[in-house]
Amino acid sequence: MQTNPETPKQKNKTFTFVLVLLLALSLFYFREQVGDIFTYSRKASTDLREFAKDISMPGALVSKLESQNAYLTVVGIFEFTNVERKKGGLATLAFDKSLSTIAQKRLDDMFLNQYFEHVSPTGSSAGSLAEDIGYEYIAIGENIALGNFENDAVLVQAWMDSPGHRANIVSTKYSLLGIAVGKGVYQGRTTWIGVQIFGKPLSACPSVSATLKEEIAAMRSNSERLTVEITIIEKKIVQAKKDKDYDTYNNLVAGYNSLAKELNLISSKLKDMIQTYNREVNIFNSCAGVSYVKKDQLALQRGSSFN
Repeated sequence: MQTNPETPKQKNKTFTFVLVLLLALSLFYFREQVGDIFTYSRKASTDLREFAKDISMPGALVSKLESQNAYLTVVGIFEFTNVERKKGGLATLAFDKSLSTIAQKRLDDMFLNQYFEHVSPTGSSAGSLAEDIGYEYIAIGENIALGNFENDAVLVQAWMDSPGHRANIVSTKYSLLGIAVGKGVYQGRTTWIGVQIFGKPLSACPSVSATLKEEIAAMRSNSERLTVEITIIEKKIVQAKKDKDYDTYNNLVAGYNSLAKELNLISSKLKDMIQTYNREVNIFNSCAGVSYVKKDQLALQRGSSFN
């Protein structure tokens, strides 16, 4: 039995149908890949925010030996602290007024509210005070001491003899130091309190572009809108085929192709933008000392493999 050859119109319909199927398959693959990139982008920005909360607060230090001639100074404590760092071959810390302001607020609050802890009864701390004065930091640490230490050298040595306080003094993650010392009445007796605030400011590391992050969010929103529109057209194409409404079918395919082309163009730009953003995050995290970002790079590598 001889079959009738397809007419040009029928061939066009067949070709169009095959084209739609191919576009549908490529769109499915595209969504999977872009989904991985979006996931990594959100995770990378979360890592950055979490790391900016690094705070080191070893236990409070109380003097074991009291001196009747106790006298402490900011200058002396600063100098003897840097002497200890030099002994270990470490870079000296620079004096910072903002950190000293935090130290003074902590000192005044402890005398005023009669407590000797890293966190006040109302929940205030070095970290919260830094936020209150707008001090942006990567890492912050606090040493506190209570008692009539004979002099600055004795106090710094007492901190050095305590493992937790020593760790702050010789830490390589800090570059700045603020200090406050004062004499007052604590629990009925006259005594000294000393406060050291160590810090590494946010400005010490290359910044991550907030504008680029906003552009990524806007472009992602646009791609999601296009995806919804394409999904709607897909359903209409299927229905037009069932209804054998080939004129509508062909018009819908043309619209589908146009949107798919636009979506693919956005995906290409979005991929490059996210990779740029993540490189900035990785550079920042490397400077800040983050070690857990490497595992998340797998998601980026997987997401960047589409053609």
